[in-house]
Amino acid sequence: MIGVLNVEWFLLVIGLLILGLYVNATIISKTLRWLFSLVGYLFIGTVLLVLLNWGLGYLEMHVAYNPFTVLVAGILRLPGLVVLVFMSQWFA
Repeated sequence: MIGVLNVEWFLLVIGLLILGLYVNATIISKTLRWLFSLVGYLFIGTVLLVLLNWGLGYLEMHVAYNPFTVLVAGILRLPGLVVLVFMSQWFA
């Protein structure tokens, strides 16, 4: 009887460990996916702001580089760039 009880507890512990590993892997994969998409948005926003400032240089205008403007440009793309240009002129 004691040997059977130990096997049941062993299987329960192994099952809980597998469940815990699954939950942790799910949380880590979602977090990594979110971080990689954030890095992608930062890269796209930086490229768009460089091109925008290059084009606005002919008009003697510019949009500042900071994490907020880079993320707005990266996530919203063209509408975000338009908003950033209007905001930079409105508050300048």
